[in-house]
Amino acid sequence: MNSAYKKECWLALIAFGGMTLLTHIYPLYFLFPEITQMVWFGFPAHYLLSMILGWLVLMPVYWLYIHFSEKIDEEIAQTSASAADLEEAAKYAASAKGAAE
Repeated sequence: MNSAYKKECWLALIAFGGMTLLTHIYPLYFLFPEITQMVWFGFPAHYLLSMILGWLVLMPVYWLYIHFSEKIDEEIAQTSASAADLEEAAKYAASAKGAAE
């Protein structure tokens, strides 16, 4: 069960890093100042680049994160359910043993 929690933590950390890199692209404008001088579809290129990364790229990334997170949550739920069943069986066996004495 601990491995599922570790997977969930790693997934969250990787997703956080990816989101940070995709949403904080502004240092690119300092590294490549010619981006701020270009114009696409009548808008400054750095505005469109921010919008494209902010919506068109992040939405599939969010979907992937949710998809994998749900799989991990199902794994945790299955593991927890089997542990709860074992605990319930142990309590039942203890109560049956107490009743037999």
